[in-house]
Amino acid sequence: MKATGWDHRLAVRADGKNLIGHAGVVLLRKVADRVGLTTALSVALPKGTGPGRRDRGMALVPPACAIVLGATNVL
Repeated sequence: MKATGWDHRLAVRADGKNLIGHAGVVLLRKVADRVGLTTALSVALPKGTGPGRRDRGMALVPPACAIVLGATNVL
């Protein structure tokens, strides 16, 4: 499993401050990383070239999480 590093600053607190309604999506994103979905998408999708190239596996998981949260379009 390849570490993606996006979650290195996450912290869990039990004081009730700074709560957000969509915190559960972090679990979904971590599950995608843990089961290998992000890495599998990176391997399966063709690589882009040139400046601004993004890893397509890493680029597809966040919009999928947004759809789970109820997004109707992604610009």
